[in-house]
Amino acid sequence: MAKKDLDLSFLKPNAEEFELPSRGLPYNEKNPLSKGKIHIRPWITSEEKILDKFDRGNFFNVIKRLIQNAVVEKIDIDEMTDADVFFVLYWLRVITYGPTYKIDRECPECGSKISVTVNIQDYPIKYLEEYKDEFELELPVSKIKLRMKFPKFGSLIEATESKHSDLYKMGIKMSPEIYRYALCTEEMTLPTETKDILTKADDFNLMLNKIWPMLPAGDLVEIKQYLAKFDHGYTENATSQCPECQKFFNQAPIMTDEFFRPSGR
Repeated sequence: MAKKDLDLSFLKPNAEEFELPSRGLPYNEKNPLSKGKIHIRPWITSEEKILDKFDRGNFFNVIKRLIQNAVVEKIDIDEMTDADVFFVLYWLRVITYGPTYKIDRECPECGSKISVTVNIQDYPIKYLEEYKDEFELELPVSKIKLRMKFPKFGSLIEATESKHSDLYKMGIKMSPEIYRYALCTEEMTLPTETKDILTKADDFNLMLNKIWPMLPAGDLVEIKQYLAKFDHGYTENATSQCPECQKFFNQAPIMTDEFFRPSGR
């Protein structure tokens, strides 16, 4: 006789607690992540259907869904820092499939095609010591003054997926990185005689179409260097050795198909 009522609670995966690299500093007190902790459970087999939807146009949105399914807390992933999002993703991989996976690449020393084993637990984690959600910068070359918001994961999605593609359709050629800076800029004060002030609310298209494409490269370096002060998460590469030439090289924890679906090779 077929059994109808079975206790399947043993299949429910247990969640584990982790300390976020941000230590909760970027989140307001109403956000459950402000405590600096997060609870995540392993992926289950039904979530492989989400992986089937991966393509270049929705990579970050799929990652967002995978994390939302596995995190116990009710959170807005768009408001998380990139580093916290990828920290959660890497540890989801660890508790679901284990810490190691394979990357096929060329040795930077001898050029041989090799297979490298990445161990996520070999990568040190940098924890955030200070944070500013909004900051002001005077760019060294153009002398434009910016008031910017710290880039969060939602701006990464917007800058790299559908809306960025829409820019190209309109004939605006801009890297996702610069478009993201534009999205995070609340105000620009121009070094004109009248000190004209442009705001995101009223002048976004003007800033996007006329100013950001013409910004000197040295100014972009200044923005990057300022944001680097708040780096956290996986900021350092691990060392790998080429099996052919025996030379050592730095290896980033690149996400490959094997990261999401281990082949068992």
